[in-house]
Amino acid sequence: MSLVTAVIVSYKNEEMTCKYVNEELRKCPEVDHVVIVNNGATAESNKKIHASIPHSEISSGEEYHGAQVTILFSPDNQGFAIGNNQGAVFVDRFIHSKYILFSNDDIIINDADVISRLITQRESDNSIGCFAPKILRTDGNTQGPHAYWSLWKRYGLYTIYPIAMRWIPKIMDKRKKNQARQIESGFYNTLVGCFFMVELADFKRAGMMDSRTFLYREEEILAERLKAIGKRSYCKASVSVVHIGGQSSFKDSKRHYNFINQTIRDSDMIYYHEYMKYPLWQIHFAQNIQRFICTLLA
Repeated sequence: MSLVTAVIVSYKNEEMTCKYVNEELRKCPEVDHVVIVNNGATAESNKKIHASIPHSEISSGEEYHGAQVTILFSPDNQGFAIGNNQGAVFVDRFIHSKYILFSNDDIIINDADVISRLITQRESDNSIGCFAPKILRTDGNTQGPHAYWSLWKRYGLYTIYPIAMRWIPKIMDKRKKNQARQIESGFYNTLVGCFFMVELADFKRAGMMDSRTFLYREEEILAERLKAIGKRSYCKASVSVVHIGGQSSFKDSKRHYNFINQTIRDSDMIYYHEYMKYPLWQIHFAQNIQRFICTLLA
């Protein structure tokens, strides 16, 4: 039986995907298979990844010939949740791994034993659903895990932050330099979606990721789905990875600025209304205030 399969959703980022598989994931011997969901793929991009990664094969999702690395041909960019679900379904159908590592391709693995230590922690406590190391930014500050953010806290910061960046940049720059958080191992509301693990059986029982979200809030929603089956999210802070950030989701960010903002609002609508039980009028009100302020500052 396979122990760990890494599922990577890649979007027009072939070079970094190949580098991550060939260099970073090879640090972790427990990862015995890799599934790359090549979102928005072309035949040319599939061939490029295939030629750059040894022991790989291209699959439509309906066949598997035993390669260590499978490139799933996904011609449409269906987003993060659907892409990860496609990878998990393939693992369940053909590879039968006990655990899945959901990972971005813009990750630097600091500790080669990160996977083994995470698995040891998970197997010591059956209440653990999602589990992850501490996630660092490239400047050394902590990206996650996170406590719960209410609707009003999140949209209050969405509204205040652009004002602060416009009028008091020196204060905001100082805040950024001092924002390193001391993270201790333990249970948290939400892990960061760029690098986390889950037992495949738990992931299936929880209903996988919510396929209605294209990008954003997948981690929060998965955490709620796992809570519904008695599982919690755990961070082992004694190991870490670095998240470089912005390698797929924010390509051509100026052109996609409005699309990204609308995607966030759509995902927030699902998360806060259906999972956190906020009334729709409150969500609309918070989003409209934030949209109004951003329009004034544009």
